Amino acid sequence: MPTVCPFRCSPAAAEAAMIDGADGVVQPMDDERQMQLERLRTVLEVARRNGNQLFIDNIEREIAALERGDCSPIVEEYLTDEERS
Repeated sequence: MPTVCPFRCSPAAAEAAMIDGADGVVQPMDDERQMQLERLRTVLEVARRNGNQLFIDNIEREIAALERGDCSPIVEEYLTDEERS
């Protein structure tokens, strides 16, 4: 089934604006998540240019989690429950 974007955008951009729900249903990504994803992709480009593999790995994990609709793996790994709230 093709992805339809309500705005004029490429199919790739429309696909990037979608996340998989826990039930396997693809849902639109909210604006805040979409902006965060765009910022992370920009930072990823810089990390790749600089050759910083640790940052590349962490940013790719963040992007993958955001696209799935999951919590940040870095927040989950490094912050306590108290710090997360």
